[in-house]
Amino acid sequence: MRLALGLPAVLAAMVVAGCAPQRIEDLLVSCPTLALPADVADLSRYTPGTPPDLSTLILDARVVAVDANCRRGRRDQSIDATLSLRFQMDRGPAASSRSFELPWFIAVLDARTDDVVSRQTFTLPAQFGANTTRSSISTQPVDVSFPTGNGKRAQDYRILVGFLLTPDEVAMNRRRGPR
Repeated sequence: MRLALGLPAVLAAMVVAGCAPQRIEDLLVSCPTLALPADVADLSRYTPGTPPDLSTLILDARVVAVDANCRRGRRDQSIDATLSLRFQMDRGPAASSRSFELPWFIAVLDARTDDVVSRQTFTLPAQFGANTTRSSISTQPVDVSFPTGNGKRAQDYRILVGFLLTPDEVAMNRRRGPR
């Protein structure tokens, strides 16, 4: 009973101390547009020097989810976003190892000009369990900040995510089309 009576007093003290948001606008934050272009959403690796077919497939991976959220930055001069990606992987018959590295990126573009404002590249170590050919893995959360103010808003940016691919891998994805 003592706990039930003490909770309202603790909550009231938090509000007085400034721990609670003062305005509803503090909770509502627009996020930039998030895009996963189809030509970088899949990664198919084959034995080098061989024609790409099922017998030469080493790894087939795809982005299956992008989790993101936004919040106001310091002194309302930026918007901070936290992103993480989830991948599904299939180990091909030509794979000689259960360990792989998934290269991926986050790029921030100016929505008006499509100029790259910033770009981060990552390599995610991935491993298949014994006797498995399919696995899922998620990245650690990545923080991205967008300056606002001076006429810039969240809508003035776009976020692109995907695999970091070779030109040949991008061309193959474009020929194959989205899965």
